[in-house]
Amino acid sequence: MAHLSAVKPAPAASILLLRDGSEGLQVLVLRRSRGLAFGGGMLAFPGGRVDAGDRVLPRSWAGTGGGRWADHAFRVAALRELFEEAGLLLARAPGERRPVAEAVRRRLARRYRRALHRGTLGLASVLRRTGLVLDTRALVPFAHWVTPAIAPKRFDTRFYLARAPVGQRASADGVESFDMAWRRPREILEAWEAGAESLMFPTRLNLIKLARADSVSEAFRKARSEPILRVEPRPAADGSAALLIPAAAGFGVSEAGPRDLHPVEARALAAFVAARAAATDGA
Repeated sequence: MAHLSAVKPAPAASILLLRDGSEGLQVLVLRRSRGLAFGGGMLAFPGGRVDAGDRVLPRSWAGTGGGRWADHAFRVAALRELFEEAGLLLARAPGERRPVAEAVRRRLARRYRRALHRGTLGLASVLRRTGLVLDTRALVPFAHWVTPAIAPKRFDTRFYLARAPVGQRASADGVESFDMAWRRPREILEAWEAGAESLMFPTRLNLIKLARADSVSEAFRKARSEPILRVEPRPAADGSAALLIPAAAGFGVSEAGPRDLHPVEARALAAFVAARAAATDGA
């Protein structure tokens, strides 16, 4: 059956970058380039795989993580991906309390962002040359999702909240994303309900959870006080086309059918259900 050949999920990290807008809480979302093999055209949060360099970066260059996860490499990866994909730099000079100013960020983005994105320059080299320290303490654990075993491509992703650095301006990288915007979680969910947006299941449920807060401070307070469960959606055991997650995960949703899923997820679920039915018929 399909689940017996499940691939090992790759470690990954993502950031829900927040700010207070005139109409309430806003989150930064990017639109993935349509030519990408996975998730082309969909909305996503900045993020990606944990690289080898993220694992070995000295803690003296990355602050101290703390919190409920032993997650140093995940925090480093989240901040690196934020710089690569959105051009935003949550880093500070030693002894400073605030992230670098926009003029500094812009200069460093021109010099290092493309090379870092291509992998021709490592994050350790950037920090060594600039003397900056990543602000890993600015990240607040928010959610932990593992792609279902039925999927051909899997990630073990830790999601963090972070406050947008004051004055810094985000920009798409033109490679993995071609557009980005600050949007209210409720507005994105309404667009999904109307069929105007296509969202991966974890993205949608993270937005549902985030929409319960009306401000950045409230979102942080809720994230720090609520338990975080490792969530790996699993196919329903009764043979129906549904993915299940624990109600205790706190997203307010415990079951998802094809309509609730991104087309990529729905196809993987349909293939699994068909393979399971064939195996049952042949038994």
